[in-house]
Amino acid sequence: MRPSDDALKSSAIHRKLAELDRCNLYYTTNYDDFIERGLKLHGRDYRRVAVEADMTQPQRTLDACEVVKFHGDFEYPQYMVLSESDYEKRLTLETAMDYRLRSDLLGRVVLFLGYSFRDANVSYLFRRVNASFSKLPGSPTGRRAYITVTDPSDFEIELFRDRNIEVIAISGRDQTSDIASLLDEMKG
Repeated sequence: MRPSDDALKSSAIHRKLAELDRCNLYYTTNYDDFIERGLKLHGRDYRRVAVEADMTQPQRTLDACEVVKFHGDFEYPQYMVLSESDYEKRLTLETAMDYRLRSDLLGRVVLFLGYSFRDANVSYLFRRVNASFSKLPGSPTGRRAYITVTDPSDFEIELFRDRNIEVIAISGRDQTSDIASLLDEMKG
């Protein structure tokens, strides 16, 4: 599936992501270029970081944001995280991309959109990172991360809080609108 430029341009979420001018770093586990294309279509300069060599490339402009392709990119199939052994290697937190993630998490608060901590790999990764940072001074908000969860149960909310992640509940009826509204609120 490759959406047209018109579809990405009319996407409320892609527009709102591009409008977050104080946010200069986006991580994605998707291999596609939808975020990059959405940013470009909405006039936002970016630099893609998909492999270690990309980390050394200079920003094109001072206000360019970075899109870190944490599990790889279709342009570099040999580096994509696809197989069980690829995920196991990623979960060691010892690759260049893992060190980049650890560095980027210091002093930042993270918002997870479209992630499910029901995915064992994502859950394990965040537990490892959170354990590493739990001894450090807390973030200015008191939380290291926020996550959008569709119609969360009380159990899910408590589970995330135990992992130092605050749940932002969104409705299962109109997830796109709720996420777009959340991103709009973040611009302020």
